[in-house]
Amino acid sequence: MKKFKKIINFLIYSFPTLINHPLWKTKRLSPLGRFLKLQLFFLLGEKELCVKWVDDLLLYLKQGDTGLTGNYYFGLHEFFDMGFLIHLIKKDDLFIDIGANLGSYSQLASGLCKCKSVAFEPVPTTFKRLYENIKINDLIGKVHLRNLALHNEKKEKILFSIDKGPCNSIVESSYQGEKKFVEVSSLDIECGSFDPVLLKIDVEGFEENILKGALKILQKDSLLAIIIEGQTKNVNNLLSSFGFEDFNYDPFKRKLKYCDKRTINKIWIKKEKLKIVKERLLVSKKRIIYGQKF
Repeated sequence: MKKFKKIINFLIYSFPTLINHPLWKTKRLSPLGRFLKLQLFFLLGEKELCVKWVDDLLLYLKQGDTGLTGNYYFGLHEFFDMGFLIHLIKKDDLFIDIGANLGSYSQLASGLCKCKSVAFEPVPTTFKRLYENIKINDLIGKVHLRNLALHNEKKEKILFSIDKGPCNSIVESSYQGEKKFVEVSSLDIECGSFDPVLLKIDVEGFEENILKGALKILQKDSLLAIIIEGQTKNVNNLLSSFGFEDFNYDPFKRKLKYCDKRTINKIWIKKEKLKIVKERLLVSKKRIIYGQKF
């Protein structure tokens, strides 16, 4: 019954994504082939696999590594946002990855674009896997890893779920699953003296708290854009009040257009920096992922 349910969930949720990813319009079955190959590998009892990813980057995969396995299937799991990152970021920039999970964005920023990164991941077990992926790519000197939760203020401890994989988040003491106290600070306290060019925020519904603890960072002249998961009226209003506007990005055409629909992730660009962002996107070198150029 459990296996049957997994098959049904795959057909409903995963299969359409596998054959409709924007990077594979002309080779629809390529991601499906990689998916079947990896599932067979795990089915035969193997526990981990290290594969070549982009340029010299490696993916250190274990069963259940949702974000990383998505990159193995597609090249770039979140194609539009990751495409924006690798076209925007330059070698001398600073990227801050909030809710880094297993480190896909930090690997692209520091491994592919060669910039410095600061990666925050609060869940100890996930942080361990993050460290392994950064280390296997020889990026320890490029990516500064912080096993820390970010909030709107510094607190002694806060409860986090530790049994929900990439969806772990802040929970109440009444939460019935596995949970653990983790250290808490704010982005302004931890990085207020830094000059980031790009932020990525993926914190399972706590984006507003992060932003309220980053008011100094949001005013930085260096900050060009923010990639953020989740959107609420309060989050949108807060970013707008700091002069950011939301856009969609097409990595193939190197084109930005104002966001015209609700999306899971949003790219917010500081209005006064829009010309600089467009110039960076246009002149960035072309990348080749699994033979696909953009």
